[in-house]
Parts: sequence; C-alpha cells; structure tokens
Amino acid sequence: MCAAAFMAAWSPKLANTYGGALAVAAVLLSSHLPRFRLPDVLAGLTAVWALGSALLDTVDPPATRWLAYMYASACLVFIAARHIIRNKSYFITVAYAHLAGCVATCFTLITGARGNADQRDAILDYNVRYGVDGININYTAYSLATGAVLAVVLLHVGPRSRAMRAVLVVTLLALAYGVLLTGSKGATLGLVLGAAILALSRITSKFAWTMTRVCVPVLILLLPFTAASLFSSTAQRLDGLFGRETGDLSGRLEVWPVAISAWMEHPFAGLGPGVFRLENPYQIGPHNLLLTVGTDLGLIGVLLYGSTMIAALTYAARNAGHTGRVLAGLFATSLLPIWLSGHWEYAQGAWLVLALLSVVGIASNAHLQNGGRHRSTELRDEFGGVSRPLAYGIRPARPVR
Repeated sequence: MCAAAFMAAWSPKLANTYGGALAVAAVLLSSHLPRFRLPDVLAGLTAVWALGSALLDTVDPPATRWLAYMYASACLVFIAARHIIRNKSYFITVAYAHLAGCVATCFTLITGARGNADQRDAILDYNVRYGVDGININYTAYSLATGAVLAVVLLHVGPRSRAMRAVLVVTLLALAYGVLLTGSKGATLGLVLGAAILALSRITSKFAWTMTRVCVPVLILLLPFTAASLFSSTAQRLDGLFGRETGDLSGRLEVWPVAISAWMEHPFAGLGPGVFRLENPYQIGPHNLLLTVGTDLGLIGVLLYGSTMIAALTYAARNAGHTGRVLAGLFATSLLPIWLSGHWEYAQGAWLVLALLSVVGIASNAHLQNGGRHRSTELRDEFGGVSRPLAYGIRPARPVR
C-alpha cells in the first residue's frame, strides 16, 4: 500500500500501470477479510461501470480500455487503503509514504528550476512554468496541492512532537512553493481557498462546513453550464492575475459547450472513457470534473462517482467530529479549482487522500484517547460505532475486588 501511495505522487506512469495491482495485492496479503461499507461499495460500482463502458466503445478500444482501467485502479486504491488502515500507525505510515512521493517530486522540481541559469530570476513569473521531465506540469502541480492538503491533515491528527510538526510545516511550505513554480492557476487558487477555509474554520467551524457543503456542489454542478455567460466578461481579468491573458480561461470556455453537447447525445451511459478527447474538434479533454466524468461515463457514472466522494467525506465529518469536518472541508475546497478546470478525475493520489480522510476518525480518536482534549463522553470508531466512554482521554477505573 505504501508503494502505491508513493508512486501516485512520484510517477503517474508507474502508478497507472501498477497501482491497481498493488492495491489488490495489499488486500489479498492482509490478515483480515474485506468489510465493505457504503464508500467501498460505491467505489467498486464506479470501477465496474467504467470497465463496462469501455466494452461498448468502437472508436478506439485500446485507448478507451486503458482509461477505464485508470478509473478502476483509482477506485481500487481507494478501497484498498480503507481496508488496510485499521489503526493510527497504519494511517500515519501510508500518509507519510504518499507525502514522501510529493516531497521527492517537489525536490526534483525545485532543483531543476534553480538549475536553469537562463531563467533563475523568473522563478515566480507565471509566464515561465517549471515542471518535471516526462510528467505533465499540471499533474505535478495538482499532486503537490493534494500533498499540501495531506500535510495539513497530518498536522491535525499526526505525531504531536514539535520536531515532526516542524518538519510538516516546512514540507507544507515547500509544496506550496513548488505549486507556484508550476504556474498552475487551479492549484494556486486551491491553496488560497484551502488557507481561507482553515482560517474561517477557526472563527466559526459550523458556518465554514455549511458553506463548503453548499458552495462546492453548486459550483461543480452549475459552473460548466453557466460559465459562457457568467465568465466571458471576467475571464480575461482572472487570467490577468497570473500574467497570462487568454480571455477564455485557456480555451476552457470554448470546449465546455462542446462537451455539454456531446454528453447530451449520450446522457446516461456517456461516450466511453476518453472518446470525447478523440472526437471533438479541439482534440483535448473537457478540463472539468463533471463534464469529463459525464462524457466518459454518463449520468450513471456521475452519480456513482459523486456519491463515492460524498460518502467518504461524510464519514470523515461524522466519525472525527470537528476535526473531520475541518479536514473534509479543506479537501473539498482546495481541490475545487482543480475539479473545475483540470483533469484530476482518476488521479490515484487524490483518491488515496480521500480514502485517508474517510478513516481519519481512527487517527483522531487515537489522539484523543492518548490525552487530547475532547468534551464528549463517547467517541466513534472509523465505521461509526460508539467506543467505550472516555472523557478527556481518561479511562474509567477498574472496580476493586
């Protein structure tokens, strides 16, 4: 599981090829039988639907089957992580494995940017984008942004020593700097929104969680259909903030209506994974989570995919209390710009962090049992069951015989 977690950030090629197989091997080699809960069932159905959709395509079967396999692999990593992680030590180990992959990628990115003597003075210039050889720049940016979210998760529920917390803070800053080097608008906005929701959560966590639950789904569902009319006058100013004025969000306002039309022709089953990219006149993907999953898997796929994410984040909010709500809101808010403008639908890193959040109650409750503050007299385990009564981390004394 740690190997799959590391590769998800370090090498998308290796992750896409072997991530699903490693996830299956981890489950088979574990010492306990699978316990399928709602998020696992929904993720499994999403994988099955993606694989089934590939069988119906006649445009480019090899390419379609490969993308369907990537959808299925991401879901398998999600299921396997939830299955393997049964205590805090496993949670921390898998989380640090993925964070190590993010740090390795960030180190390669930063050293490569600083090693370029011709552009050494333009590191923060968004007209100059830095990346890692052989890896898409946006993929690198999104990986680092997702890693930054995971670093914040570990700051909340990870080791409590000052040294480790200092390491996590330095890691978080380095990942944020790496995102700036890539020049990715979506990843940068994600970091800003994530920091904003964390600040708001410290003031009023209930309002922050309510706003996240309302705003994130509404923007995901409505923005692609209303962007042409709402964003046409502000797109140029938005691009101008990053020094790259395109006027149409780098072509997204042009391709979204085409993707909507293509989806409406096959509303329930979609065109098949990757078919839209091959058939549309721009020869690019929709660059939007809803439209990508919709054109690939149809309305049925959208419902399964979205329900999986909602169920996982609900588990985090329900089983880890205040901490779970803050972290679930952070994940959804930070990834919102990426979901709205990029391709991150079958990224194993995102699905792995989602799986970690769905079982964050394990780490959160373990911290409380070890002396963390909590004013409730009962705690919930990762599956929603009520544990033995605890108050401020102190167990009831045994009766004297």
